[in-house]
Amino acid sequence: MLFTDEVRWTGADFIAAAAIFAVFACAIELIVRFVDRSVSRLALVCGIILAALVIWADGAVGIL
Repeated sequence: MLFTDEVRWTGADFIAAAAIFAVFACAIELIVRFVDRSVSRLALVCGIILAALVIWADGAVGIL
C-alpha cells in the first residue's frame, strides 16, 4: 500500500506467509538432517522449494 492502493494486505496475509515459510523451512531442515544421499537430498529440497513457489503463486494470483 506504499506505492499503490490496488493491493490491501492484512494481518492474515502476513500470518499465511509466515506459516508457509515456517512449514517449508522445517521440511527442508528435516530433509537435510535425515536424508543421507546427496542426490536424493537435492531432489527433495528442490521439490519442497517448487511446492512452496506454487502455493505462493496460487495465493498471489490464483493460478490453480
